[in-house]
Amino acid sequence: MRERIIKLLSNEYDFSVDRLNLLEGGFRPDETYLLITTDQVKYVVKYIEYSHSLEHLQSILQFEKLLHDSYEYLCPQIILSSKQQLVIRDDNRFLFIQTFIEGVEPTREILDKDDIYLHKMGHLLAQWRIASREYSSSIQIEEEDRELTDQWWKKQTIQNVDPFLLSNFLECKKYLINLKANFERGLIHNDFHANNSIMTNDGNIFIIDFVDACQSVFVADLATSLFHLLVDQQNGEHRAQAFLQGYQQTTPLIKEEINALDMFVRFKLTLSIIEDLRDSNDTDHPFIQSCFHLLHKLNNHSTLVKNLCLQHYF
Repeated sequence: MRERIIKLLSNEYDFSVDRLNLLEGGFRPDETYLLITTDQVKYVVKYIEYSHSLEHLQSILQFEKLLHDSYEYLCPQIILSSKQQLVIRDDNRFLFIQTFIEGVEPTREILDKDDIYLHKMGHLLAQWRIASREYSSSIQIEEEDRELTDQWWKKQTIQNVDPFLLSNFLECKKYLINLKANFERGLIHNDFHANNSIMTNDGNIFIIDFVDACQSVFVADLATSLFHLLVDQQNGEHRAQAFLQGYQQTTPLIKEEINALDMFVRFKLTLSIIEDLRDSNDTDHPFIQSCFHLLHKLNNHSTLVKNLCLQHYF
């Protein structure tokens, strides 16, 4: 695998490789690498399997490039190949390269020290939404790849899952399908949370890992961020409120989004648990247990998230 990647880096990017080290993280254990060239420049190499089309991945990377180059958004820069390509297809894998961001993932101590980190994170997600409005109007995504459309719902086959999860999925589905509000759509990050951010030595926060991005309603992106915060049983609600304040100070939510946000959070949380259990089926894992605890809490307090939103206005 390593030799194959080095060959692609040489042929497609004219890179001279000093070291290529496997990095932790990613959906698969062999898809993310730290490249150090002979002149000691660092890059992140992604060599991924991908369930969508090449065109879909290109649209995501083009948006990441736009964010970095035109909006000065704090994210890695996409490095084009010697033929000006965003991504290289190699059999059943796709290879692309980004600048390496030197920094650390936020620890619990960083998140709980004050609200600045999460406030900035909320601001960055709102900035993403603003940039995506313009970009999404210029691209075409297949209807079946657009989340929460009729065709997308038809593809969601939920089988052999915990009855509590199935009940939540069906309840959320019924609510969201019958929801008449015309929510704003665009390209969403789809996995926007603290573990997909890096804090640099100068205190800046960079957003990473764009490959789960898809076309959806923007409030669904916010819902994913919120359930990752709320899953912390000790300080989750405070964290979520700080994030919401940063978001709404940049892009205020409309009334219909606030009213539906609790159900969106439940839905995204339910899908996440189902997906995690498909991969490991370890119901005793602490994170899975925390997710179940939060799902029960959201069932019992149907306006928990809405109330956190409204506290911003008072």
